[in-house]
Amino acid sequence: MKQAFKRICSVTGCRTQVTLAEFLDIKQSSISDAKRRNSIPPEWLIKIFRLKNIHPDWILTGEGPKYLLPSETATPPHVIRIVEVHPPAECSAQDLINELVRRALKKDDFDGIQKEVVDSWLPINKEDSES
Repeated sequence: MKQAFKRICSVTGCRTQVTLAEFLDIKQSSISDAKRRNSIPPEWLIKIFRLKNIHPDWILTGEGPKYLLPSETATPPHVIRIVEVHPPAECSAQDLINELVRRALKKDDFDGIQKEVVDSWLPINKEDSES
C-alpha cells in the first residue's frame, strides 16, 4: 500500500499529507489513519478518478493503464471546461438584462432600442392600470 500512496501523491501533485488532505477535501488525520490501516478508502479512488481520470486499479497495483481513457492522455478530448462568471455585486438585475439584450442585438444604438421597447410597454401598462 505504501507504493499506492506514492502513486496518489505523484498524480495529485501533493507532497505532504496536508496538501493531499486539501486535495481530497478530508482531514489530514484520515490520511494517517488510512496509512496505519494500510488501506485506501474507495471514496479517495473515486475522487481521484473524477478529478484526474486516473484508473483506480493503477493506483492500487501500479499495473495496467494509468488513465481510464481510450488513450494515455490526462484530459479526454470531449471534455469541456466551464468557467462560471458572476457579474459584479453592484450590477443590478436590470443592468444585467440590458447588457445581455445589448449583446444579443449587437446594436450601437441600444438607448434608442430601449426607448422603443419602453414606449411600447407604456400603452399596455396604461391599459392594464385603467382596467
